[in-house]
Amino acid sequence: MKKKISTRKRPGKIVTKENATKTLKSTGNFIADNKKELLYVGGGLLLVVVGYQLIKNLKKGSEAVTDFISKDHLETVDVTVNTDASNITITPEQAQQFARTIYDACNHMAPLYGTDEQAILEVFKKLNTGDDYKLVYKTFGMKEYNGHNSPPRSGFWRWADVFEPRDLTYWLRSELSPSDGEVYNVVKSRVESAGYSF
Repeated sequence: MKKKISTRKRPGKIVTKENATKTLKSTGNFIADNKKELLYVGGGLLLVVVGYQLIKNLKKGSEAVTDFISKDHLETVDVTVNTDASNITITPEQAQQFARTIYDACNHMAPLYGTDEQAILEVFKKLNTGDDYKLVYKTFGMKEYNGHNSPPRSGFWRWADVFEPRDLTYWLRSELSPSDGEVYNVVKSRVESAGYSF
C-alpha cells in the first residue's frame, strides 16, 4: 500500500506592520553596513555602461578611418553644383526652408529619436525637377552627421562622438530605406533625376 502524500499548503508569512518595519530596518542596516561594497558595485555597473558606449563609438570611428582609407564610401561632394535656371520651379527662399525642414526631420526628437519621414515626403512632393533638388542640395551644404542626430552631442560626450560633414544625398541615403515605402521611392526618384545615385 502506497503512503499518501499530504498536499496541504503551508500558509506563508502574514505581512504585518511589525514584520514590514522589521524588514525595512534590516534592509537599512544592510545598506549602512555595506556602503563601500554597494558603491563598488554601482561604480562597476556605471563603468561597464560607459565602457560599452566608448567601445561602440571607437568601433564606429575605426570604420570611418577604414572608409577614408579605402575611399569606397567617403562622401566629399562639392556642393557648388550647376543648376539650369529655366528648370527651377522653387525660389531660393523655399530652397532654404526645404533644406531646414529636411535637416529638422532627420533630427526628429518628439516623442522618440528618429526620422520624420512625413515631413521629408511633403518637401519632396514640392520638388518638381532635378534642378529643384540641386538647389535644395546646394542650400543644405555640408552638415555634421553622426547617425544618431546632428549636430553631434555636446558637453562631456562630444569627445566620444564620431561625425563628419556630409552632403544632403548622404543624409537622405542614411536616414531612409526601402522599408519606408512611398517616401523612399519619391526621394530616390527625385535625387536620381538630379544625376545623383541613391
